[in-house]
Amino acid sequence: MTVYTKDSSAEAVVLADYGESSINYEQTKGFQLTFERIRRIKILTKDGLKWADFSIPLYHDLRLEEKIIYLKVVTHNLENGKVVETKAKTEAFMKEKYDANTNITKVAWPNVREGSVLELSYKVTSDFIFNFQDWEFQTTIPTRLTEYRARIPEYFNYEKYMQGYVALNVNENQVTTNSFTIHSSERTTTGFGISASTNTAFNQDKIEFQENRFRWAAMDVPAFKREPFITTSKDYISKINFELSFTKFPIGFTNPGIKQYMGSWEDINKSYWEKVGEEITGNNSLKNQVREILAAVESPEQKVATIFNHVKQNILWDGNYRRYPEKSPKQIMEEKKGSSAEVNILLASLLEKAEIPVKPVLLSTRDHGFVRETMPVSSQFNYVVCLAKVGDKSILLDATDKFLPIGMLPERCLNGNGFVVSKEGFQWVSLQPAIKTKTIFNSDLSLKESGELMGSIKIDKTGYNSAEARKSFITKGEKGYLKTLTEGRSWTVSKSEFQNVEEIQLPFKEIHEVVINEHITEAGNTIYLSPFIAAKAEENPFKQEKRIYPVDFGHPFDEMYLAKITIPDGYTIDELPKSKLLALPGNAAKYSYNVGQSGSTLNITSSLNINKGLFNQEEYPILREFFSQVVAKQAEQIVLKKKQ
Repeated sequence: MTVYTKDSSAEAVVLADYGESSINYEQTKGFQLTFERIRRIKILTKDGLKWADFSIPLYHDLRLEEKIIYLKVVTHNLENGKVVETKAKTEAFMKEKYDANTNITKVAWPNVREGSVLELSYKVTSDFIFNFQDWEFQTTIPTRLTEYRARIPEYFNYEKYMQGYVALNVNENQVTTNSFTIHSSERTTTGFGISASTNTAFNQDKIEFQENRFRWAAMDVPAFKREPFITTSKDYISKINFELSFTKFPIGFTNPGIKQYMGSWEDINKSYWEKVGEEITGNNSLKNQVREILAAVESPEQKVATIFNHVKQNILWDGNYRRYPEKSPKQIMEEKKGSSAEVNILLASLLEKAEIPVKPVLLSTRDHGFVRETMPVSSQFNYVVCLAKVGDKSILLDATDKFLPIGMLPERCLNGNGFVVSKEGFQWVSLQPAIKTKTIFNSDLSLKESGELMGSIKIDKTGYNSAEARKSFITKGEKGYLKTLTEGRSWTVSKSEFQNVEEIQLPFKEIHEVVINEHITEAGNTIYLSPFIAAKAEENPFKQEKRIYPVDFGHPFDEMYLAKITIPDGYTIDELPKSKLLALPGNAAKYSYNVGQSGSTLNITSSLNINKGLFNQEEYPILREFFSQVVAKQAEQIVLKKKQ
């Protein structure tokens, strides 16, 4: 096979992917999880060579670690009409630390080329019964056959939930009787003194139990195609997930009765506060530093702002997402560097010393996946921020981004609701920013007979657009920023002015004096003018007629374009675009466009408002049509005629 007929664009195809998880009893170790997998992938193009790398995650704690007890990696190539196998050597397997509780074993296939078939088989044993293997039926290349089986004794109850949009060809569940044997010995002594004798009796007890056997399979699964404006493929790829809810052992076992694992949100709140609350309310040695930081600051608002800015300016985020700090706030103050949890728990501790009510907020970043509020599982979270209370106002704070003002979390955090932890109890809070993201382009241009547009362009940016522009300007410098601005455009910038570069709570403003050698097409005595010098939607981002995933912009935003264009003497306006007003139900999105004439001056106003961050699949057709009409309207030209 050189091309996969069901998807001719595929760079590779999963020929078969088979997995099986089981829980088995061993006399010396008790119940253990075993996961086995066999996978074969056909490489079709050069781009598909990246599938020759694979990682096996292995969970561990301070005492125990999941173990690979079998691993085989083979490359199959067709050479002179014969299949030639190349096995990976042991040194090709590399073990690395991934995070505090996960190591990964990296696998690389040898002798891989276009046409190779990659075969992987391995077996993992685990003492962590809660860490039952999830299974993905879909990946970013097509799959011919994928099958997963699970054997679970009646003592273990897992919550299972499917996600994604692939229909299963097989979904079976049967209950059967199984058994394991417990070996024991008993020593007895008869007689007394020198006539005493000891005998050892060996016993075998057969324990029968009911075993749930599951089988799921899918055939001809299409590749997961990432669409614009989604959080992460983890949220939408077809998959079955497992969470250990409780165990229930009968009398005769070491720990009979019911033991809850999943618990409740109240349990998660209590557990997190017990581990982190002391870091916030303790560390009293920081009080003197807080007094120095605040100096003459009096009002609660100023205290929050001063401490927030101090942490941002003095503590470097190391780029790691964490929900638990590994070091104390005092250590982070000394080392001036830490993970997201360490930076933000330090911030919370300093605010607490300043007598500002503050609570940690657990959340899941957009690339980690959304939180299912119906499933009280702490592993859904991977990040922590702060919620400070000033009067009746609640303020979300994250000190990892130096370019964001108070009240705005990094865009990576805008993913559903946050879980507020406190000694009194938990609550959910919206993570949406109080400040709406907005960009306003304001052009004042004159059309010259030479076909150039000359004048000024003012750009005001607030919210995330302001932070992005400010970061770009500070990191690249003015020359680098202007290069990015004019890249792909026939603009000559003679002079620029930038305002509020350091004042992150204010809009980022820029003014440019420009000469523009585009947007004008001449045909004899006619000039066609494209009035959108900037902020033009060149194409509809929603190309697919149907969409199976929600559209997640992350947050609402506005984009406004204002232009005043003076036409030269000797020309008249022959044709103007008509005004347009679009609105989606509930004012979820709105667009208005108007072109007016006052003497020799054209006034163009375009306003795009996206008033909510998330649109469901049912809303997609009207959202797609909305953007289609916006693109069409902004593509319309103004026609000028030369006077006779």
